[in-house]
Amino acid sequence: MADVLIIEDEETLLATLGLELQRAGHTVVAAHDGATGLRAVETFEPNIALVDIKLPDIDGVEIIEQFRRTGHDFPIVVMTAYGTVGGAVEAMRRGATDYLQKPVGIDELEIVIERALKHRQLFDRLKVFERERARHTAERSIIGSSSALTRTLALADRIAAVPADERGRLPTVLLTGETGTGKDLLAHRIHDLGPHRESPFVQINCSALPGQLIEAELFGHERGAFTGANETRKGLLEAADDGTVFLDEIGEMPMELQAKLLLVLENRTMRRIGDTRERSLRARVIAATNVNLQKRVEDGRFRSDLMFRLQTLAIELPPLRDREDDVIRIAEHLIAQQARRLHRAPPQLSVDAKNRMRRYAWPGNIRELDNVIQRAVLLSDGDEIGEADLNLSGGNGMPPTALSDIRFPFGAQPFTLMDIEQLAARQAVEACEGNVSQAARLLGISRGALRHRLENESK
Repeated sequence: MADVLIIEDEETLLATLGLELQRAGHTVVAAHDGATGLRAVETFEPNIALVDIKLPDIDGVEIIEQFRRTGHDFPIVVMTAYGTVGGAVEAMRRGATDYLQKPVGIDELEIVIERALKHRQLFDRLKVFERERARHTAERSIIGSSSALTRTLALADRIAAVPADERGRLPTVLLTGETGTGKDLLAHRIHDLGPHRESPFVQINCSALPGQLIEAELFGHERGAFTGANETRKGLLEAADDGTVFLDEIGEMPMELQAKLLLVLENRTMRRIGDTRERSLRARVIAATNVNLQKRVEDGRFRSDLMFRLQTLAIELPPLRDREDDVIRIAEHLIAQQARRLHRAPPQLSVDAKNRMRRYAWPGNIRELDNVIQRAVLLSDGDEIGEADLNLSGGNGMPPTALSDIRFPFGAQPFTLMDIEQLAARQAVEACEGNVSQAARLLGISRGALRHRLENESK
């Protein structure tokens, strides 16, 4: 049942409407002119208002505008006599939800009220959804102002701003970087800043499902296409419409599916499993990987033509150890998030804890930092997180005895410091699956210095 405000100058109609609505279980406040109706909302907040379009003191359209100016957003249904429908249309342009033509039938009135209240419910849900979306957008925002991150974000923003071509197509993007660096956050940023930000963002992890299931998820299937396909289903590429499909861990995609994806990206068409019809690909594709695709190509585990197609617009996210200035800012952001979930005041990081975090190499990057912060906030008793609460082992993310355990057999065979450097350089590149930039960061030297050592080894 609803709280209803009626503003009507015809006393008989006002009394009749009020009586019938009260019989139906509604609470009614009646006003015989505009001024009384405007005063009524100072103490009574209706779920809906019925407003006569022609009143003796104030025009019904003006009443609607005053309600809206003062922040009242309840549904307003205007009542109009025959021949003044144009006024009702103008009222709806000014903020009315619906209109009724006099004489007002009670059954029709109930239908209009129910329709207006459902409209209000949908509007309220939309506002909640928008608030939640804004909150989630803030939580997945990329925190930091280091030079390494600033360059990355500038490139991503330029790519996001590229308009669709004449067919409405947006360029494919490849995101690379170590695990936990926030590739999913960057994918969301490109989508949110792009021309189709209101369209869906759908994500699939290529390493989480076997090949056949990934194919069905991406392309969809017709009923009976394979065992268990009991109904026709759209794939994510189709369901995303003109939004974004984010293919995480693209380096783990099976070879046979890579060929199909390549054809989709080249032709911008796709087919559901078991169907012969071609459907247009309208969504932007953003792929991400934490492995070296070139090394995968050399190992026969990734198609070179697909790699080249994906690498047209590639963005590499810097690891957290290259963003020393950002570590504390990200940590404080995560602390605030965790504290809100626990309904407590956010604890502060001690000076020792900050220094420890700056020295640590964060091999798991932001994902590791998030886990460390969650644990620290949960287990900290006071209003401060100390170094011990972080539970970080080693000075650089490696076991504390890793370097001290290394013994060089001096005297057993001739070798020089250059030999040791070249061996370390080669092993770092192998550990990083051929990614020279990543290996250089691991060794703490420049990319050029690493290449110099590798070239000297081959001479």
